Amino acid sequence: MGGVDEPPEEPLLSTFEEGDGYFTAAAVGRSLKQYEFVRKLCWAASSSVWLGLDKAAETRTFVAMKILTSQATAKIVEGHSPEYDVFRSIEYTNPNSPGFNHCLTLRQCFIAGSAAGGHICFVTDALSSSLANLRSPGQNRFTLPIAKCKTKQVLLALDYLHRECRYIHTDLKSENILVSIPEPATSRIDEYLRANPPSVYGPPLNLNSLPLPLVFSCSQPLLYFSLCESIEDISVRLVDYSEATPIDNPGREHLRQPSVIRAPEITLRYPWTFTIDIWTVGCLLFELLTERQLAEQDYANYSHELHLQHIVERLGPFPPEFLKDCEERGKFFDEKGGLLHTNNDFAPCPLEDISRGLEAVDEKELPGTAGFLRRCLTLDPKLRPSAQELLKDSWLL
Repeated sequence: MGGVDEPPEEPLLSTFEEGDGYFTAAAVGRSLKQYEFVRKLCWAASSSVWLGLDKAAETRTFVAMKILTSQATAKIVEGHSPEYDVFRSIEYTNPNSPGFNHCLTLRQCFIAGSAAGGHICFVTDALSSSLANLRSPGQNRFTLPIAKCKTKQVLLALDYLHRECRYIHTDLKSENILVSIPEPATSRIDEYLRANPPSVYGPPLNLNSLPLPLVFSCSQPLLYFSLCESIEDISVRLVDYSEATPIDNPGREHLRQPSVIRAPEITLRYPWTFTIDIWTVGCLLFELLTERQLAEQDYANYSHELHLQHIVERLGPFPPEFLKDCEERGKFFDEKGGLLHTNNDFAPCPLEDISRGLEAVDEKELPGTAGFLRRCLTLDPKLRPSAQELLKDSWLL
């Protein structure tokens, strides 16, 4: 690799002052404490995740190592992110809870140093694909029994997180629900690595500012269907608590949740709470069944107005009792509760109709499925059920 141009992954040359500060010493074959780097799994805006081999374990054991940027680490140290506290709460509150096994848990946590500063490293179990990329695009629909099973597992995780640990996830999406690797996990991973060795972008880059050459590693997640054959008995885990917030004192200073699945109370500046996670359970279930978003639009050109229009098209008008307490009501609704801004293709299409058109479920299953979706997507958050209440719904049983 010539010059200092970077490949299209995390900006390794971006500094703490520029808002990043990634850990630059990671590379296959190198070690951090007792963990040997085996493969880069993925990266995000505030971290990179690596597959590691625990050299201190009595038996051969693979782990995932989420290494935060120095910026993200500083936010935790300064008390602006509860990610570490969420991990600890999950670990110690009630490990016997049915939802505990569907939450990502912490094996170890430590701080590593680099030229960019300090980096918190969360060591967890190694997991495989997310529900978003379990299969190829166009082939990632789930049958109704499997979609029900995964929805129930997600609700168990949320029930534990909400009711016992007292946190709101706020970033629930298919990308943050990963599939566990069934036993024997180690031999499955070993076999996969032999067939799929790690890759890098170009040669290492030598910089005077770094003690080790900078290696630009490719993200290569552990693909579920290269590790396993059956989808029938998959078990999922809720991951990524970097955007979590306490139920008793939620941080409402900025817009939460991915834009296209955002609960309407956030957009409308209503004092939201844990039921925003329930809204996204409804969006998730719809995505699992259709491989489409409920309120689909272009991420790059996202519009609040179009988002609210799609919600009204799918679920009907917003209740006046809810709208009257929304700070941003006047920006989007007239005095009668009608939308102020709609495009020319405004076309009501209830859940039943759009599900039927997308052939999401059999006709006989449509009423029950649409009914459960409507419970998750209750427009008035005061009336939206909790995870515990939804787990008792006969549709899931």
